[in-house]
Amino acid sequence: MTTREELSPLFTEVPLSADEASAIVAALRDIAKVDGEHPEELKLIDGFVKAVHADLGEEKPARREKMKPALLAQRLVDPTVRTVAVQCGVLLALADGAISDQERVRLGEYAAALGVAPAELEKIERVLTGWMRSGDLGPLFG
Repeated sequence: MTTREELSPLFTEVPLSADEASAIVAALRDIAKVDGEHPEELKLIDGFVKAVHADLGEEKPARREKMKPALLAQRLVDPTVRTVAVQCGVLLALADGAISDQERVRLGEYAAALGVAPAELEKIERVLTGWMRSGDLGPLFG
């Protein structure tokens, strides 16, 4: 059973600016493209956009921009927001059932640019993979 603490800071009240949210969305789109976009990944991105815009009180869609790891690192300076971005990337890569080799490389590039060590990225992947496979949504509602 995965705990809320293991998933933290994902699914917690981490404040995001519109610029941070747009940058994360652009990075998710970049990660989704590396092995061909899958419907599950696009659905997850759309859900993230809707949730963030509801939180921000905005109705316009996120800006469409090209994102690269170094640019995301410039846009996201808060360590907690950086961790959430990496966690979102891992969830996106897992949306179609498994992280492809191309996705794993791209996630590693983003994690490195954001200052997330390889061991921490592995832990994030391990926790999120186990949580998704368990089907235990308790930490979201507990």
